[in-house]
Amino acid sequence: MQGPLSLGYLLARASDTIADSEEVDVTVRVQCLSMFEAAMLGGDAREELINLLEEKFITVQSNPKEKLLLQRLNDIFARYDSSWEWVWNALQQLMNTIVKGQTFDLERFATKGEGRIQNDKELMEYCYMVAGSVGEYWTEVGCRTDSSFSTLKREKLEACGIAFGQGLQLVNILRDAPSDMHEGRIYLPNADVARETELLKEAKRWRKRARTLVQKGYVYSKSLRQKRSRIAVALPALLADETLNLLDQADLEDWQNGVKVSRKTVRRCLVRAVLGRY
Repeated sequence: MQGPLSLGYLLARASDTIADSEEVDVTVRVQCLSMFEAAMLGGDAREELINLLEEKFITVQSNPKEKLLLQRLNDIFARYDSSWEWVWNALQQLMNTIVKGQTFDLERFATKGEGRIQNDKELMEYCYMVAGSVGEYWTEVGCRTDSSFSTLKREKLEACGIAFGQGLQLVNILRDAPSDMHEGRIYLPNADVARETELLKEAKRWRKRARTLVQKGYVYSKSLRQKRSRIAVALPALLADETLNLLDQADLEDWQNGVKVSRKTVRRCLVRAVLGRY
């Protein structure tokens, strides 16, 4: 599994770096994301994207690792070109979905200036695009590389993977909601920053939804026959639950100041994941 998963991570991290490079004008970022999908197919589109990254993005990167990632993107594309056909097809589908979600995020909050996700369905679709799709890809890689990957049927396993990814993204949204709203980015559909009671009620509703989705991660993990895979799935589920616990206990001021699990909690969750205590 390591090769296809690592390649998928690098491609998704590269597109994410492009989307998050705030030093670059948002219209240029959207343009590069639209080129990213075509660049995966090679040809002139790839060369044009690499040249644009060198001109607009690489010089402004403050994170040396992200700078190196963009500098080596052509090498990552070359590795993608040499992949097995099923990896090539699965990654094409994954990146098309992720880039669509990243573009939606930029256009909704930076270009069009609407600043708000309109309803529950739209939020869940966004969570699918940027995170639930990863659960699909993980399932594809696992089932392709190991015929005894899971005790669950493929359809149920994939559904659990999608739901788990959506749950993890919801936890991120809930954790960062105050800072996002301060910047005019409202992901929770009915949230009103001016009405504290309604805001807290809306956050509580989505924490309940997130917990239900994160539970699918435990179902996914327990079905896996390979221990390292079980740990890799269980750990983010445990950390997500711990984050939700902190959010449950936080008042508005605590939430605005930022909620983050401690290193001690991370270590405890890792031990639980290794021992299968979840």
